[in-house]
Amino acid sequence: MRLFADENMSRAVVQWFRDSGHDVTWAAELHPGEDDRAWLQLAEAEGRWIVTSDKDFGDLIFRDGLNTHGVFLLRLEGLPFDQRLARVAAAWSVVEANVSGSFVVVTENKIRVRKPKRPRPLR
Repeated sequence: MRLFADENMSRAVVQWFRDSGHDVTWAAELHPGEDDRAWLQLAEAEGRWIVTSDKDFGDLIFRDGLNTHGVFLLRLEGLPFDQRLARVAAAWSVVEANVSGSFVVVTENKIRVRKPKRPRPLR
């Protein structure tokens, strides 16, 4: 799967995705500090799911109605790194089972899937 890892993702998480066979573009290797709207546009243009812990992508998609190929939002701050990575691995099948455009939120205890109502193209 084609992914865009936000710069808040650790190198180890990015490497786990790469080792799992995913094509990952990582913000930290491109232009750190770039605006989330620009990252959303890049990910959409390249058909990439966004992997992030930044809730701002939800605002851009649900509040502003911008288009997305998909977002995998990790809300796992309280977990030790090894448990965080295990949770990512366990939840990944939910992403693979959902169609493009889904917004998947992963917490320590649950996984929620939302679909934007009326996405419109980025400008």
